[in-house]
Amino acid sequence: MRTVAVLLMMTAVGYVWGQELGENLVVNGDFEGEGGWTQNEQRRIVEVEDAPSGSHVLIMECAEPQYYFAVAGPNVPIEPRTLYRLSLKIKRTQGGGHLRVGGGFQDAEGAGLKRGDWALGTYPINLQPGEGRDDWREYEGHFITQRTDAAALGLRIILKNGVDTIYVDDVAIQRVQRPEAPLLSFPDDLLWPGSPSVMGMRVEDVAQADDAIAVTTTGARIEFATGGSSLVATQRIPEERALVRFDFNPPLGALTVGRSDEDVCVLQGDECALSVNPDGLIAFGTNRRIEITATSAIVPEHYVMMSDNLLAIDELGGFCIYPEQRLEFDTEPSVFTVVPDDRSEPGWTATLSAEARKIVALGVFPPRPFPWEQSFEDRIAHSNHFPTDEAIRWMAQYCNIMVLHQSIYEGASSSGPYIIKDDAEYARVIATAHDAGMQVLPYFNPGAYTVKDVDKQLELLRNHKERYGTDGFYFDGLGRGSEWPWSYYFIRSIREMVGDACIYTHTTLNPPANTTTMYCPFIDTYSDFQLRGEGQTIKGPDDPYLRYVISGFNISNSIATLKGDKMEGVDLKQQLQIMLDLDGRARWPYPGNNPEQDLLFTEWYFPTLDAMEAEWRAEQGE
Repeated sequence: MRTVAVLLMMTAVGYVWGQELGENLVVNGDFEGEGGWTQNEQRRIVEVEDAPSGSHVLIMECAEPQYYFAVAGPNVPIEPRTLYRLSLKIKRTQGGGHLRVGGGFQDAEGAGLKRGDWALGTYPINLQPGEGRDDWREYEGHFITQRTDAAALGLRIILKNGVDTIYVDDVAIQRVQRPEAPLLSFPDDLLWPGSPSVMGMRVEDVAQADDAIAVTTTGARIEFATGGSSLVATQRIPEERALVRFDFNPPLGALTVGRSDEDVCVLQGDECALSVNPDGLIAFGTNRRIEITATSAIVPEHYVMMSDNLLAIDELGGFCIYPEQRLEFDTEPSVFTVVPDDRSEPGWTATLSAEARKIVALGVFPPRPFPWEQSFEDRIAHSNHFPTDEAIRWMAQYCNIMVLHQSIYEGASSSGPYIIKDDAEYARVIATAHDAGMQVLPYFNPGAYTVKDVDKQLELLRNHKERYGTDGFYFDGLGRGSEWPWSYYFIRSIREMVGDACIYTHTTLNPPANTTTMYCPFIDTYSDFQLRGEGQTIKGPDDPYLRYVISGFNISNSIATLKGDKMEGVDLKQQLQIMLDLDGRARWPYPGNNPEQDLLFTEWYFPTLDAMEAEWRAEQGE
């Protein structure tokens, strides 16, 4: 089973990459020269006796807490898919607030890159309140971007929500020489933990003939030419139809069935192998360069090509091609050498040059039927802090799932540490909720958490669940900036951990490209509910973003919810109706904080959902 590498991290100095570092790319990083840094009365270069090198340092003096107190550094030239080490020395006086070091990515013209409405950036160094106080300490982090249009990093040092005087010296960004990627090991590198069958997604049949091997899953039928020249995907949900054909050049060679059970079927050749997963992922691993040409049988309503990733969706389903880059190694990128000019008719093609020693995700979807009964029965209330017993019992009259946000933790920070600030109160809330028939889903943010090692994150969550007796989890995002294998490993492991308890995932930003319009249905499908749309401009009820990004219907068939904080031209009631029309649902945000909103939910939304459920059950003959 494959080990998931961790690239984006912050460590105290002493972590050894064992690789050669390039020259410092930061202009005036030791503050002994001229230029590079924006200065004013509160952010300036000064002379001090204890400067780590030379005699000058940068001082940042923040006398009142601000959301964004920052100093702008130079624009540092960088290259995409290249690993860099960011390091600096810091001394803090008061240690108030969160200190972040990184910046925003820019293109060759100096324009900031975007992911939806949000700036694309990286902040690999994050200091918690109090960290780095009194003495000079050195910190380092590493960053990388897949975006092929990235040409520079606009360096920033940011203090958030705190009072502090900060001294900075010896800022450096250096290229890291990475090792060559090792060969993939088959089948281990194409297997992941967890069992899709716990969610009703199964390998139903494997049939071998002289000219083909056919693997039938809950959602698709995948037919492989025995010589490895092609595979054809036929969709089975919501109806049977041709979806896409993938041709391989040169052919993969003879394929034989290796492991085969209800959770995976592995087809193996000499230098290539594939694992067919019933969640819709066909993981193709290759130790030699191969061209993959997709011939589409659908006309996509939602089509996104970004860098080396392609997503195509119509009203009934779709497919995707997401090559990993193995960014921890020095490898050539996979690239699209042919892109479709016209997608208005079936038969359009796209060709990916897939480099050796990597995995390509060939996704077909939806992988499972839409969970109609669950969509009516499971209803979510978002709370915070530790609600009173009375409040919990009131929420339980309408909802059977309670999300508890980060204010249950010391510091209430999305980046951790995730330490419950009052064990007795937490135990009371959980016990009362369980007595009232509610599941309890605590907050966790895999992408923001300062610990990036996926297995350590899973251990933290497993220990939390065992200690406190909670049920599922609410995830405020997945692996931030990571490639799809990280989040795939994480979510499959979580589903194995919680069984049939609820997983609710907020993924406005998504793998494989950390953006808003491209996502992985084979990852989304492991969550019972998805939340998208935060901070994104949605242009009214007819915006295709609602149907093809927010809604999971006939895509992942996870139940969609909307955070429409920037949706134009509609009020909250209209938003709720739009989601019902899209076969999505709503989460009740912070009951008790807004009486008018509470009445909208208790007197209109929940009764409307009850009426829809009654109509659906009548149609089912119940």
